Amino acid sequence: MTGCWLLVLFMSSVVQSANPERVIVEEALGWEQAVEKVLYCTVSTPFTYQISSHAQAQLTTVKPVGSTVNAGELVAEQDSYYLSREIDIIRTDLELVEIQLKHAKDELSRLETLRVSEMVSQSQLGDLVLQVDTYRLNRQRLKQQLQTNMYRFEHLKHFAPFSGQILQVDASPGERLDMGQRIVRLLPIKKKQFECKVPQEHAPKGKSLTDFHFRLHGKLISLRDIGVTVDINTQNLTLYFDGNSDEFESLLVGQRFQVSMVEQAAKMSLTESITRVPSDAVKLVGNSHQVWTVDQENKVDKVSVRILDTLASYFIIQSEIKPGDLLVVVGHEGLEVNQNVVAVSKAGS
Repeated sequence: MTGCWLLVLFMSSVVQSANPERVIVEEALGWEQAVEKVLYCTVSTPFTYQISSHAQAQLTTVKPVGSTVNAGELVAEQDSYYLSREIDIIRTDLELVEIQLKHAKDELSRLETLRVSEMVSQSQLGDLVLQVDTYRLNRQRLKQQLQTNMYRFEHLKHFAPFSGQILQVDASPGERLDMGQRIVRLLPIKKKQFECKVPQEHAPKGKSLTDFHFRLHGKLISLRDIGVTVDINTQNLTLYFDGNSDEFESLLVGQRFQVSMVEQAAKMSLTESITRVPSDAVKLVGNSHQVWTVDQENKVDKVSVRILDTLASYFIIQSEIKPGDLLVVVGHEGLEVNQNVVAVSKAGS
């Protein structure tokens, strides 16, 4: 009876060798030696520019909300009548104090000559010295006042410091404005930043920044800063990127888009690589994932893999599998290591 069983097993082995198992295979594809995650981002501006009044003067003109202005273009203007009259008065006062100072200096010089012959008292000279110093200080104060009012006069016309769009108008023509009162809020067009959300546990930290790079439409962008607060609801951190490059000019403030965050993979042995493989090729056996490969002699082998990321119908794995290796996607059942198979491409099956 035992001899019969041995004969059956021998014949089964002969049949199996004569008729190799038919399996359907796909190639492992190359993948950058990194783990890629998608960040959801929005375009924002690092600031909005507030144009405010420098003087108590009536607002005569202001561009309406939504107006696009170029750098150096007039945005708003205030009436100059009262301020120009104040400047004229200061200049008149300056002329007067110059005359008074000159007269006091001449008188002091004359009395100092008489003092030699003791015809003038020391107190008279003291009064004249005080008078000269007073006129000199008055002149200094008036010059400073004139300089300040000239600065205010020059800023009655408000020009755009950069190209932008008027986001808000806070004052109306005909309104008499106080110093510091808001007139217009300007949104910069070319000064943009990108704000991207990332789960706190996946955010780059400290020295690990060199292990990450970021891509927008396939182009590298530089991380400017990492937020120091966590969103209380989502537990996300915010990453900040500069978006001032001309290639991002078409992106509008408030627009949503995606950025790829690529993290360099964990250290690998010299025989390992990262590949993209069909999800059907990966099987969970116990607590590990395995893939069946087919070599050039049409023999199969079982390889343990580590899953790094998942895509729609693929896994990103770290293993000894190289790009171009054939992987079994259909026909895993009953395979044994070094078994001969007939490999049929999935595309041609």
